[in-house]
Amino acid sequence: MIGTGNIGTAHARSLAREISGAEVSWVFDADSARASALADELGAHVAPSAEQLIASSDAVVIASPDAMHAEQAILCLDAQRPTLCEKPLAPTVGEAQRVVDAELDLGRRLLSLGFMRRFDPGYVDLKAAIPSVGTPLIVHNVHRNTFAPYGLTSAGTLTNSAIHELDINRWLLDDEYASVQVIVGRPGPDTPEGEFDPMLVILTTERGTLVEIEAFVNAQYGYEVRCEVVASGGTLDMGDGSFITRRADRAVGHDVPELWLGRFGEAYRRELQAWVDATHRGKTSGATAWDGLVATITANAAVRSITEGPQAIDVPARPALYA
Repeated sequence: MIGTGNIGTAHARSLAREISGAEVSWVFDADSARASALADELGAHVAPSAEQLIASSDAVVIASPDAMHAEQAILCLDAQRPTLCEKPLAPTVGEAQRVVDAELDLGRRLLSLGFMRRFDPGYVDLKAAIPSVGTPLIVHNVHRNTFAPYGLTSAGTLTNSAIHELDINRWLLDDEYASVQVIVGRPGPDTPEGEFDPMLVILTTERGTLVEIEAFVNAQYGYEVRCEVVASGGTLDMGDGSFITRRADRAVGHDVPELWLGRFGEAYRRELQAWVDATHRGKTSGATAWDGLVATITANAAVRSITEGPQAIDVPARPALYA
């Protein structure tokens, strides 16, 4: 486990206690005290560097800060280690392309990307139900965070947070994006000067479906993700079905989680189990490095749209390795 922050710690505990076929043997973090605490808890060793961890492990999970993903993923590919890399693959297109190129040079897929919503029961059921309501015309997405845990920047909202929607809508629709436009308006009270929050991201797919994303990272009241598909013969609404509705004291409602793990804990567990199972078979699971590159291309086009207006999304031809 490279990285023992919130997501790395959650993954390590899940792998050690909930996932069959895996053992957490090594952890590394730039904060050695934090790494040591997790290692003591799980009975693992602390590696002095990411390089030694990779050399000592059969497989690697990358849960470090975004800017380190590409470099560490390439180290894992060079060592031919099956790897689950948290999203995004990289914040910039050039870095993401380097990872794809390294895997293409290797000639086989070893990298799985942590777009865990592909394993979420709500999204899985939503995708399966789309044919029952006809042709998708519009997809409405809501992604609200209680607060921005790493500081709020408009670019960071798109490359780190809304990138989940950029991936999951491609997956839901089996379609590619053609264009993107970001609309900004009145910022919320906790938005730093010169940044925008909330934002509306409007994408058009190659087949003409409109995809709308509300990205609001300082919504304050809690963490909420919703998705509605408007189709030619009906609609599908994935709301808060994962929560219990409480009726008591003359009120109806439910608790809203503060953080993402409260909503997507089962998705992360299923993602990890699928990755471990695939690794034992010499395969990968879920999203690929190619999916990560496409998401980063789209997110960077969205960042440019804030100041430059609508942007065409130019994705290179998909290599046969990712067919």
